[in-house]
Amino acid sequence: MLPDAGALVGRENELNKLLSTIRERKSLHIYGPEGTGKSSLLNWAYDNWGEAEHSLVPGAADHSPGQHDSIIPVYSRDSSTFREIVLSISNFLLVHFERLKIIDKFKEVTEIRHVRDIKKLDIRALRNMIYAYLKQDKFCLMLDHLECVTPRINGFLGVLYEQLPVISASRQSWELTDYTFRGDLGHFLYLVPKLKVENLQKADALTLMKQIAGDARLDGDLLERVYCISNGNPGLIKKIISMALEPKYLIYGSVDLNLIMLDLEIEKIGKDAWKGKRP
Repeated sequence: MLPDAGALVGRENELNKLLSTIRERKSLHIYGPEGTGKSSLLNWAYDNWGEAEHSLVPGAADHSPGQHDSIIPVYSRDSSTFREIVLSISNFLLVHFERLKIIDKFKEVTEIRHVRDIKKLDIRALRNMIYAYLKQDKFCLMLDHLECVTPRINGFLGVLYEQLPVISASRQSWELTDYTFRGDLGHFLYLVPKLKVENLQKADALTLMKQIAGDARLDGDLLERVYCISNGNPGLIKKIISMALEPKYLIYGSVDLNLIMLDLEIEKIGKDAWKGKRP
């Protein structure tokens, strides 16, 4: 039985694949369009790691490790830049080990006790420290929003794939046939097993809408229109239905779906403009 997976409507196959990956301590890359629920899968795995690691996937043999042999998830929720990845991992390691030590090129040892000290380190020092400490326990690295794999990120991951399982997620598949990527990819990312996450089928999409609406009664015609507009994309469904429950979109007793879509488009334009101004 899948642990606490009720909120992930229509994702039983994907969850089973993720469970098998965790139990077998393998690497996996999850990919698919924006809003399909890749982050939801990673969040579910992280939040339910103990149960997921030892739960039995339907139809699979029970090869679960003993409790003493458990591995520890290290979650980088924003892996869009190399610095964000190494800072996130380093912060986790500091909490896990309570204190960290680095040795510079002059063989001088510096002890790290606070997050503010980690922020002062350069990329090279952080990278080497991560390599050293990830060997001292059993970890699984989780990387979300791995959209732009630069040569630096690729080289870093190439080393980690040989040390521990890595579960990543991005909109791109990183397959050899995927020519839309940016950056120089090595064979490590190409060879990682893939899991494609697509939009929901109509029945699952309608179930998700009703789950979000809860006790609120939404017109069946509205749900049908939301499905057509969203094409079953769970991220967009959640936004639309949540907005449909707000009083300001109730015009003359009916939900004004056109107004909701207009506000969503304005919100998207604002976000795109903000991203364009980011340094």
